[in-house]
Amino acid sequence: MTRNIIVAVAAVALYAAPVQAQEQSGGNLGSVQGGDFKAAHGIITQKCTRCHTEKRIDMALSTNKDMAKIQQEMEKKGASLNAKEREVLGIYWKQNPLKQKK
Repeated sequence: MTRNIIVAVAAVALYAAPVQAQEQSGGNLGSVQGGDFKAAHGIITQKCTRCHTEKRIDMALSTNKDMAKIQQEMEKKGASLNAKEREVLGIYWKQNPLKQKK
């Protein structure tokens, strides 16, 4: 039983690390509320994970994929974003802490 608890805690810790990185403060985030990534993470959770996982998004970010282009493709496939959500995600794609430096 103790082993199951340890495994569960480890799983939560592994999942929480990328989420916490996404919620850290960024630089000039425009309309991102509170100067952090919580608004962008909320949009991703609400809109993007209907079709695929956050892990897939994190992988695309960490390999420097063109997220603005991917977002446009997802909107063509039916993802519905309003102007504010597009602005928040646009800033997030540029300043995300998971994005590797070139």
